[in-house]
Amino acid sequence: MAIGRSCSLQILILNLIASNLYQSCESFLTPPSSIINPSKVKQVSWKPRAFVYEGFLTDLECDHLISLAKSELKRSAVADNVSGQSKLSEVRTSSGMFIPKGKDPIVAGIEDKISTWTFLPKENGEDIQVLRYEHGQKYDPHYDYFTDKVNIARGGHRIATVLMYLTNVTKGGETVFPQAEEPSRRRTPPKDDLSECAKKGIAVKPRRGDALLFFSLFPTAIPDQNSLHAGCPVIEGEKWSATKWIHVDSFEKNLDIGGNCTDLNESCERWAALGECTKNREYMIGTAELPGYCRRSCKVSLISGKSSLYVQREQRLKRMEVGQMQRRLVDYTKSLFMEGFLDAQFLQLQQLQDESNPDFVVEVVSLFFDDSEKLLNDLTMALDQPSVDFKKVDAHVHQLKGSSSSIGAQRVKNACIAFRSFCEEQNIDATLRCLQQVKQEYYLVKNKLETMLRLEQQIVAAGGSIPMIELGF
Repeated sequence: MAIGRSCSLQILILNLIASNLYQSCESFLTPPSSIINPSKVKQVSWKPRAFVYEGFLTDLECDHLISLAKSELKRSAVADNVSGQSKLSEVRTSSGMFIPKGKDPIVAGIEDKISTWTFLPKENGEDIQVLRYEHGQKYDPHYDYFTDKVNIARGGHRIATVLMYLTNVTKGGETVFPQAEEPSRRRTPPKDDLSECAKKGIAVKPRRGDALLFFSLFPTAIPDQNSLHAGCPVIEGEKWSATKWIHVDSFEKNLDIGGNCTDLNESCERWAALGECTKNREYMIGTAELPGYCRRSCKVSLISGKSSLYVQREQRLKRMEVGQMQRRLVDYTKSLFMEGFLDAQFLQLQQLQDESNPDFVVEVVSLFFDDSEKLLNDLTMALDQPSVDFKKVDAHVHQLKGSSSSIGAQRVKNACIAFRSFCEEQNIDATLRCLQQVKQEYYLVKNKLETMLRLEQQIVAAGGSIPMIELGF
């Protein structure tokens, strides 16, 4: 009788263990849609569209990503704006590595959660990049969307970024959006615990497990310049993060394959019937350099054999498009003067450009970029020394002031003037703040000038001429 009771008890215990294991496994295998909790998502900004999901990753997931990355870290690179090739730059000083998609069940589960939260297909994402930022390391202001044809060929533009924070950071390391607009209903958190870098825009503090989602394109597929963002320097502690970049199409799909007279979306024919070929020309048709997604349905090809009526219509549309781009260029350039980014010196540079030297402005601006980044790197190193040589620092700032004055980068020049006054006082704290201010102004004007020069290139490529700017203020 005792033996029978003992066997019954053992069977009961085994059944309970099996039941618990089944429930645990069932919970682990639950579809990610049941894990996503919308109440944990907070709006950060609407321009750009940015949101924080509190507790997106578990401690286990954070530790797992770090453990996969630790032994594989290499110096992080950036994409060259012209060639699209990766290169090392002082703009980005972290170290990182990529984890292949679906490497193991935990990584696959994280990718499922990202897809569920963003409503974007898994195949549109790149491999997860894990990054480590040590003391003083940062990523200066930049965009996540590409401007070169090489990177855009795989999956098109990057539409969204999911940045997951794997550790807490004692001080610094925030993600800041310098040009973002804060939503009217959002209560501004106190900035006392933010670094000086983070106070120059809307910022998100790195908290273990949280994830930041922001969109680099408008819903119309046009790049959102408000998505400019930076990773602030780590002041105390160490920062680990994981990034998932998501494209408008499958990242495995090469958009150059099959020529430029194809449809890359199953809805193209329906959209064309609704008139989207003219309403949303940039997405549907694109350009010769960057073909759109629905060229076949819009009956646009770069091969010969078009009817004369179609050619005439195309030419008329092209003239209208060139006119629109020229007006955009004039308005955009005027805004750079109105906002103090440029002064009259830049107009003088433009007047020196002619048919014999059509790339004069681009060459001068490129030299300014190269010189400025070298000087900013020299300044960072000089101010990081145990005993700061303020004469050397002042000499670097003087050179940067002269370089910025030569192209009319007014806000950079003004920041340098303030910088030099603190060099005279040998005020280390003030000079460090000024260095961050100068960097901020430099990368802002750099992005503004790159946008303006790209617009000029598009006008020339479309057969138009660059309009002269007349300032009436």
